[in-house]
Amino acid sequence: MNSLVPVLHPSQVTTIDVTQLHHDSHTRSVVIKTIHDACQKMGFFQVKNHGVSKEVTENGLGSLSKFFDLPMDQKTIFLSDDVNKPVRFGTFPIDNLDRVSREFIKIYAYPIDDWIGSWPHNPMDFRENLGKYAMKVKRLSLDILGAIMESLGLSPTYLRSSLEQGMHMIVGNRYPQCSPSSNILGIASHTDHTIITILLESMSGLEIMDFSDNNAWKSVPETEGTLKVLVGNHLEVLSNGLYRSVFHRVTPSAQMSRVSIGSFLSLPMEEMVEPAMELVDEEHPKAYRASSLDEYIKFLSTKAEKSYIESLKI
Repeated sequence: MNSLVPVLHPSQVTTIDVTQLHHDSHTRSVVIKTIHDACQKMGFFQVKNHGVSKEVTENGLGSLSKFFDLPMDQKTIFLSDDVNKPVRFGTFPIDNLDRVSREFIKIYAYPIDDWIGSWPHNPMDFRENLGKYAMKVKRLSLDILGAIMESLGLSPTYLRSSLEQGMHMIVGNRYPQCSPSSNILGIASHTDHTIITILLESMSGLEIMDFSDNNAWKSVPETEGTLKVLVGNHLEVLSNGLYRSVFHRVTPSAQMSRVSIGSFLSLPMEEMVEPAMELVDEEHPKAYRASSLDEYIKFLSTKAEKSYIESLKI
């Protein structure tokens, strides 16, 4: 973790107990209000008692680590610059040296039966362990998304069928151990294209831009057993700007390699996302044009300097 970046105190990180979403109506309403405040003020929160067991998370991270440990020629089978590929491996070099700041494997994960056969089969437990993790996270995401919709004053079933059938893309990352004096970022500052992103990490390293503190960078401390939930561009659009997609980046560790699994959850590929009409009025005019995940992927191919979310603002 970057020693020059202050670490958020645990009390500054909103932690949602997912089981409380299924308690009495008063308890649920308190949790919903907490989610609203976190999405509006910080653009992220973390969840505990989320139903994804320690065995499932550890096995998922373990299989991912074993994949990254393979000889490079076994990983480059999946190497591609085509952002449309449903399974894609890639690396980010450090100043054109024979070292990488990050390597990743991107896989489509829903409907899982349509895609799992194209996932890496080496290591032998990759498909089984990442598949179990993907299914658990997809189920969890529907609980979280229902609560987020309710926190916007919408029905908890708003867009439910679209979210159930929506894209689930998993990106596994490894950030090699790196000297703290190198000032190398594993991933530079960015926002995600998603409705939400659910992040599992083997150790701390995530840094977020704190909207409430003059956009200062803050390190997010590791909390065992939690998953991080990040507001994405399409949730910002859906909320008509009430919730802001969080800028975040990753700092490699000086002690060991960091492995993470990002679950990117969106509407179906070609379905348009636009501000909910319930959140648009004379005082809050429509602030974003409609867009889709398919459009975002095409936008990536243009390598435009302008950020995607800025391109959507009216």
